[in-house]
Amino acid sequence: MHKLTIVLGVTAALLHGVAYLLYARQTKVGSSSPKSASWGVWAFVSILNALTFSAMSGNWMVALQFFTGSVACVLVFLYMWAIGKLVWPTPKEWRLFSLGILAAIVWWVFRTAAGANMIVFIALATPFISMYEELWADPRKETPRSWILWTLASLVTTANVIVNWKGQPLNLVVPIGGAALHGVVAMLSSRSRKERLRFRFGS
Repeated sequence: MHKLTIVLGVTAALLHGVAYLLYARQTKVGSSSPKSASWGVWAFVSILNALTFSAMSGNWMVALQFFTGSVACVLVFLYMWAIGKLVWPTPKEWRLFSLGILAAIVWWVFRTAAGANMIVFIALATPFISMYEELWADPRKETPRSWILWTLASLVTTANVIVNWKGQPLNLVVPIGGAALHGVVAMLSSRSRKERLRFRFGS
């Protein structure tokens, strides 16, 4: 295995893991406000994402970020639930899980990792919509540090895909999409936005 592949894979995994540790701390002190539906979906489909992306790319080291993320996401989800930061999802929110289930069915029935991974990406991306809406109205609901690290991890994985390029453009969808999705959260919750809007909140 190419040494650069190992370096990039480990770097992405470390960035990803540290981001989850930071997020757990942010949640505990109240500087982040996680939603049950969003994190429930991410905890479930992150495992599918790691498995399908690894199968699709054919290189587990390129997918190391997602294997680390799947374990960390589940652990942080359980931690946030244990300390009372999450509530039971509404019936409407449960529908988000259907995309993850659909991805699992597609993978199992048709044995197509690429198709399942694209569905998984949609399932991962969907919860960001409501998060963007909340942060647009109130950037104080999140702290950007973890989201910056997740963005960087996705960019490193993107570089790793390019280093191991085999003419499969779908391999770029999840890392590039992940960088964009997390990057927008970082921007919407940035200190500059909080400063510009602080008079609206009277603080």
